[in-house]
Amino acid sequence: MGKMQLLFSNEVTLDDNRSMRLEYKITENLKADSGEPYYGIQIAKYLGNNVEIDEIKGISYSKDKVEAIIKILYENVVTPISMVEIIDDLITLEAV
Repeated sequence: MGKMQLLFSNEVTLDDNRSMRLEYKITENLKADSGEPYYGIQIAKYLGNNVEIDEIKGISYSKDKVEAIIKILYENVVTPISMVEIIDDLITLEAV
């Protein structure tokens, strides 16, 4: 298990007045053969007693690039269920 750092957190009030918290974290793991760090993203959604978490471990060797992606996810209130598709779109379109 690598390192993980919370970068952003959102509190969102849903239409039914329930409160949902989203946490956006950057993950750092080391490449086995070279020890070079690579970065990923984890989003956790807390809604009542339910927790939903999704993670992509190897997005880039550039910490700045992954932090920029996390900022976009945070600003657009992306949840774990749609994270993979949105990150794929961002990378494919080279939006970051």
